[in-house]
Amino acid sequence: MDLVRELAARGGWASRRALIAAGWHPRKLRQAALEAGLPLVRRQWLLLPSAPPGVREAARVGGRLTCVAEAERIGLWIPRRDPRPHIAVPRNADLTPRGIAHWSTGPAPAAGLLVDPIENVLHHTASCLTELETFAIWESAIRKGLITVDAIRRIRWTTTAARRVAADVGAHSDAGTESYLVRQCRAAGIPCRQQVHLYGRDVDALIGDHLVIQVDGFAFHSDAATRTADLAHDRLLRLRGYTVLRFTYADVMHHWPDVEAQIRSAMAQGLHL
Repeated sequence: MDLVRELAARGGWASRRALIAAGWHPRKLRQAALEAGLPLVRRQWLLLPSAPPGVREAARVGGRLTCVAEAERIGLWIPRRDPRPHIAVPRNADLTPRGIAHWSTGPAPAAGLLVDPIENVLHHTASCLTELETFAIWESAIRKGLITVDAIRRIRWTTTAARRVAADVGAHSDAGTESYLVRQCRAAGIPCRQQVHLYGRDVDALIGDHLVIQVDGFAFHSDAATRTADLAHDRLLRLRGYTVLRFTYADVMHHWPDVEAQIRSAMAQGLHL
């Protein structure tokens, strides 16, 4: 049995207890770690040099990678990247993490872990980020199948922000920018329906009966075929009496007041009726 291969199969790290439970004899495990040059961190964790820096920091302080740092590691949509590790640590921790320390306890038990369960990751984002950013990350977790809307509704969230986001998230957004669009529209009192099927394709949002809102992804321009199909569908909708407002990633993420003003102007002209 090769220790390096075993750790690689587990994502780059494992606890001594887990390895012994998997069949490693304590003496052979100690010898294999010495031969591979892998120190036992806090007498508990073995990590490959390739393990993410945030996970290594969590092991050093006896905590868990969480919040936006863990969300990014598992591939959730992140509205803005934070290079600092976010570490959940117990209140009696003897070391302070280099990064952002999260002292509160999430809803899921996490003893013996180096990365937080998804429920705790969402819990910490609600305390650390804006509600808009939290909403987009939570919908990304739903979209990736890491948690369901029903599960989110059943959790007893301990903060007002988390409860508000839990009551509002859904499974219809295809991307983080769409989550942003919908959440901002709702906050502005602009009702919209998501993923409405119109003439062969779903549109990102439909306001009223005839105002279509489409949002291009961050890298939309890299796919010429998709862009061509999008514009062809826009033309088809216009010929059928719809007004199409198409916005870029930068519009939605960085210039929302302009987007909102244009949507309100279209509605003032009755283009949604």
